[in-house]
Amino acid sequence: MTCNFRTAACACLTLGLVLPVAIRPAAPSNRTITCVYLDTEDLKFQVPAHIGGLPAIDFDYPAKVTLFSFRAGHLLLVAMDEDESSRLRIVISAQLNKFKRTYDGQIVVDRGGHQLQLYGGPVRCSVGQ
Repeated sequence: MTCNFRTAACACLTLGLVLPVAIRPAAPSNRTITCVYLDTEDLKFQVPAHIGGLPAIDFDYPAKVTLFSFRAGHLLLVAMDEDESSRLRIVISAQLNKFKRTYDGQIVVDRGGHQLQLYGGPVRCSVGQ
């Protein structure tokens, strides 16, 4: 095995770039997403600090987020009923509108108690601090 200046410089440069990122703790997220649907209803939640994290939501019925993605101009959220884990409560799929700086897309919500009461329609989500 030979070691020359070029390989040593590459190794140092690689470690210098990767190591600070690897040991830096993730900063807590202060960003809040607010999604407005049905012209009056809104859903607010915090963006998780870590990739793969799931936000807590406040909905008419107890619901737990099972899938969340917020990156590359796309927002996806899926939440299920806490008591009936097979009952879908919320699905949001939205894409970044670069001109309005909002995430526009579609939402499906089950607003029923014991009965299925679905609403499907447009949603507009904004990101704030």
